[in-house]
Order: sequence, then C-alpha cells, then structure tokens
Amino acid sequence: MILSDFSVKHPAIVTILMTILVVFSVIALNALNSEMIPPVALPAASIVTVYPGASARDVERDISRIIENEMSTLAGISSLNSSSSDSYSVVTMEFQADVSARDKLPQIRELLNKIADQLPDAVESDPVIYITEASAFLPIFSARIESELDSEALTEYLEDRVSPAIARLPGVSRISLTGGSSTEARVMLDVAELEARGISALSVYEALRYNNLNVPAGNASFRSRQLSFTTVGSYSDLEELRNLTIGSGDGSYIYLKDVATISLETAPRTVRVRQGGKDYVMLDVLKRDEGDTIEIAKGTMAVLDSINAETGGMIRYSVISNQAETTERSLATVINSAGTGLLLTILVILLVLHDIRATIIISLSIPLSVLFAVLGLWATGRSLNLLSLSGMTVAIGMIVDNSIVVLENTYRHFRQSGDKKQAALKGAGELGGAVLASTSTSVSVFIPLLFLTGIIGVIMNDLSLAIVFALSASALVSVVVVPWLSAIMLKRPEDQKKPRYLIKLE
Repeated sequence: MILSDFSVKHPAIVTILMTILVVFSVIALNALNSEMIPPVALPAASIVTVYPGASARDVERDISRIIENEMSTLAGISSLNSSSSDSYSVVTMEFQADVSARDKLPQIRELLNKIADQLPDAVESDPVIYITEASAFLPIFSARIESELDSEALTEYLEDRVSPAIARLPGVSRISLTGGSSTEARVMLDVAELEARGISALSVYEALRYNNLNVPAGNASFRSRQLSFTTVGSYSDLEELRNLTIGSGDGSYIYLKDVATISLETAPRTVRVRQGGKDYVMLDVLKRDEGDTIEIAKGTMAVLDSINAETGGMIRYSVISNQAETTERSLATVINSAGTGLLLTILVILLVLHDIRATIIISLSIPLSVLFAVLGLWATGRSLNLLSLSGMTVAIGMIVDNSIVVLENTYRHFRQSGDKKQAALKGAGELGGAVLASTSTSVSVFIPLLFLTGIIGVIMNDLSLAIVFALSASALVSVVVVPWLSAIMLKRPEDQKKPRYLIKLE
C-alpha cells in the first residue's frame, strides 16, 4: 500500500508527522470539556411577550399568532408551538439537534424587529428571548453562605461582588441566590388625605412609575467625538421620594409625603433557608451546554475562597453539592477500567507472541489510536463524558486486531528474509486492503447510530462517534505506524536476549 511504503521508506518524515499528531492530540485532550453526560435535551428558545390586561384570546390573536407565523420561516426548527394566557404570550421553538440555539439569536431578533410595528402599542417593552439548555435546569454547584452580617448587607455584597465574579467564568449560564433579603421603599397611602386633596391612588402610581426613569437626552459632538447624554430621574434616596410632586391645589404643590408615609423596610421573603435556627443564603451555579463542569466548579470555589480571605473569614461557605466531584469519580472509574483493559491486552499479546519488541509495537498502537480518536472528538465539538470514554473503552479490544494481523505477517516475512524493511513492506502491502475492509465493516455497524434523531440520537452519538474514530485510527495506525516501527525495532529471535523470567513464563 502507498501509506505503508511511504512510512517504511521515509521514517524521518513519519516520525515528524507522528510527533505533530501526538502533540495536537494531547492539546485537544486538555481542551476537551469534562462532564458527566452530554446535553440530552434538544436546543430550544422561548419568546415571552407581556401584554398587560389583555385576555388570552386577545393575546393569541394580537401577539402569539403574529410571532408564530414569522418564526415559522426560521431555518432549523423542528417544532413550533405557542401558549397564550391572560396578559402574556410564550412562543417556544425547538431546533434540530445539530443547531445551536444561541447562534440563532441574531436571526430571531431580526424577525422580531420586522414585526415590531404589528404588535399592540400596549405591549410592555420588547419581547424577551430565553434560550433553553439541557444543563440550565439543575445547578452543577451549590454552596451555603453564612456570615455575621445582616441578611440585607450579605445579599447586597453577594449580588455586587460575588455573582459578577462567578458569572465571568467561561461556560457559566446563571447564578441564583436563594434565601437572601433586600430592602425596599414602602409607600403607605393615607386614603383620607387623598380624598381631601382630590387625588386618586392611580395618579400617585403613575407619578411614581414615570418619574423613576433615566431618559436618553440625545447626542452631541465634542472634539471629534460623539457623546451620549442621559437625563437621570431615578430616585437615589428617600428624601427625593418624599418630595415627589404628585399634584397641586390652592396654588401650591402637593408632595408624596403629604399623602403617604414613606419608609425603608425589608422586603418580604418568599423563600427562607434555615438550619439550626439560623438563616443562610444558597448560591447555585448553572452552566451552559458547552461549559466545563470541573473547571466551573474549581473557578467558583476559587472565587469563594478569595472572598473568604478578603473579608477575613466574615463570609464563609459550605459546599452542599458539587457535580464536579461526581463527574471526576465517574470519569476516573471509566479511565481505570480502560487502563486495566489495556494492561490485560498487552499481557495477553506478550504471552501469545513471546516477543517483547513485537508487544511494544502493538502496545503503542492502542494509545496512538485513542489519542487520534480524542483529536476527532475535539474537531467535532464533543466532550469527555461517560459515553465517549465508554466508547473508546469498548474499542480497545478491537483496536489491536488490525495491528496484530499486520505485525504477524510482517514477522513471518522477516523470519524468512531477515530484511526488516522488506518484511514491513510485504507484511503491510499484502494485508493492508484486508485490514481496511475489515475495519470498514466494523465501522459501518456504528455509523448508522450517528443518524438517529431525538433524545436517543443525542445520547448514542458520542458513544458511536468515539468507536468510529478509534477504529478508523486503528486502521491508519496498522498500515502506517506498525510498518514504520517494525522496520526499526524488529530482531530475529536468536538475536534477542530474553530475560530469564520471560523464558520461564514461555
């Protein structure tokens, strides 16, 4: 075969190429994300539109149907449905398994902009797009935060300091704080004062709503630079809120403090986290589908450790759940099983061939095939998970078949002629076609699994792809690497000095 002839006649070039491939395979191995299982949900996106006061029938007619008709033109959608309720609409799009919902965001926004003038004027702000991911439902890391600070100060510190630091970690989707509390300005209207001054509660509500705004004030050119201006109207303290003008009467202004009692109080809690009679704040970290579970967990704990050191131990945390630990243990179990299988395979080859050099040649074909399979997983955007590792573990027993067949034929020619290079050329040339045909039949069994659709297709894809890559790499190794190593390493049995223990074992 051309490949085996080239590997034998140009060993220096093959050495360089193999070194480059191995280096890139190791880099790819370090670059692969680690997770328990691959994302098992189809990519989806939801468009939520709020239409205050509208009935479900009006929402369906004026919003859901318009958005649904426009989104039906989006490529890659497998299903499209909508839900209309009083005051809001939800349009959900499920995409095909090979489509990234995040890559579709610009197109979705563009289609929404096209129909913006068709939606009712009473719609509250623009429609909001939510990306639904398989990993966005359960946290990969949960910690209990405790401190001597009061609940409001602790929650504010976590929101301002901790959450942004964790959110900057690659692959983090969302940070959730549960059990915290916040302060709010509470306005208690005096009904008697409102009636006496002829002011309705709705007027007070409108005044509070439209005065607590920051409004764009236009642009201006200054020294060849374009500057943007904003009119700040949001309330900065209670005094501004008390002096809000809500009406006039008898030639004087009526302020909010004249008809209401304004105070800063703790907002009612909807969720409380308690243990041993003490309140805590729960921190949950969720990741995107492409995020690395182990790296995110390590980064989160590094942030919390730095916060603990920064505050002198005033803010402490206890890990409640860490999916990275489970992932590492599971991956380690599979890797140990693969390592055990590799050692047993080498031992069996040694017992059968009675030749250390031949055993080394075949043994090298296993890690090389696995590394090249890892390179293929990286190139196709896969991750290291239980399924992909299981696929490579299953393939270990089949990987050595091609190398054994080629090496045995090479060894037979070598014993007859004594010429290593000529034996390598004949050994691979005679069986190269048979090896490729045999590998093709094995690969063809797993290739159809790559075309399965739905959840089953998503689950089986990594497993079958790992086996296909490993088997394909083993065929390449058997016709390139085995002849190359055989031409370098083989020796006649009578020229080899075998250890005594090996002779006794034989």
